Amino acid sequence: KIYGKQKAVNEVNVHLEKGAIYGFIGRNGAGKTTFLKMICGMAKPTSGNITLFGKKNNDRASEMKKIGVLIEDPGIFPGMTAYDNLKLKCKAAGINKEGYIEGILKTIGLEKVGKKKAGCFSLGMKQRLGIGLALVGDPELLLLDEPINGLDPQGILEVREMLTSLVKERNMTIIISSHILEELSKVATHFGIIDNGVLIKELSHDELVEECRERIKLITDGS
Repeated sequence: KIYGKQKAVNEVNVHLEKGAIYGFIGRNGAGKTTFLKMICGMAKPTSGNITLFGKKNNDRASEMKKIGVLIEDPGIFPGMTAYDNLKLKCKAAGINKEGYIEGILKTIGLEKVGKKKAGCFSLGMKQRLGIGLALVGDPELLLLDEPINGLDPQGILEVREMLTSLVKERNMTIIISSHILEELSKVATHFGIIDNGVLIKELSHDELVEECRERIKLITDGS
């Protein structure tokens, strides 16, 4: 993806397995958000191809409903409750199943907030509601852009536990971007490291642990 003369994403080739939590690691401005926007159709690639669910580029329109997205700030209405925010999203998606909203509220841990307005939520609660909105329509792929950024330790723990349960209970695939490798390493199964728009490396969780563990290396003269 090129903006003017700037290559925001430069020949990135990512391999994503179903049921994985893919940690997309990079500094601010490395190209993480642009990459996620291209996957969900919010930005059009300058060149190259994106294949998801067996569909490539322009043929993916019918597959967009399989993707849930939370990029940048959660799109919530502060004067409405969590239930009403989800109800509005369900109406837009044509979903009218009994107990559907209550199920999402339980999944994101907001089933007991009652009539409290979303504008009075903590940052962690707002992030969880944002993820809940992304879950409307039961997507197979969930894209989360810096969902733990700015959260306190408790909020980070809550989001981490929720993502783990989504994979276990729904066999969902998740791409989660962050610049905090230490925290993401606690939840991700696979990693991609991007810098200045270039994918530096892809590796599994075990490979990451091996590369990052502390060690002492002794080099002898061969005698």
